[in-house]
Amino acid sequence: MAEAGRAPSGMNREAGRSTWTEGEETGLVRAAQSGDEKAFGEIVRRHQRAIYRVAYGLTRNAADADDLAQETFLRAWTAIGRFRAGEPLHPWLARIAVNLAISLHRRRKRRPETALEPLIEGGRQWGSGDDPADVAADRDHAGHLAAAFAELTPEHQAVLVLRAVEGLSYDEIARSLGVPAGTVMSRLARARAELKRRLEARTGE
Repeated sequence: MAEAGRAPSGMNREAGRSTWTEGEETGLVRAAQSGDEKAFGEIVRRHQRAIYRVAYGLTRNAADADDLAQETFLRAWTAIGRFRAGEPLHPWLARIAVNLAISLHRRRKRRPETALEPLIEGGRQWGSGDDPADVAADRDHAGHLAAAFAELTPEHQAVLVLRAVEGLSYDEIARSLGVPAGTVMSRLARARAELKRRLEARTGE
């Protein structure tokens, strides 16, 4: 395992998460729990891009995202012994990343930011239609959307990022945030409604 303050072994945000079976993941977790740094390095390699996406989605800053992703895996290494082997790793790792992002924004007294393109593409009910003639209007709309999104609570921002940007299921989001799936659904509905309300207040639509 890398020293504190340095990226875990194999850290490379450009690498993708490989396809693997539940048994393979469980085997790597159990090996890491026994102190196998090589096994944990493989966990990092397979999950780092997805965790970087979560971190970048909530910071929109490459340096902050790198730091948060690195810290996520450092914390995961220290806590891997308490992880229940057989459970999916990604929601657990995403939960660490989300908590770190929220802590970061609270220290800086500003909202986390997010890459808004997936919200625009996946949330046309919040704004203009799909007509190519509306491209210029969409750019203006994106600016209003960014401002409206920045006014949401960290909890509402997190659930929108995990759903619209990461594409996680309700169950995966529930595990990531440590709340029941029903809470995820109601929180997501409230987040979308609040985003729509704030957007309409800005655009008059």
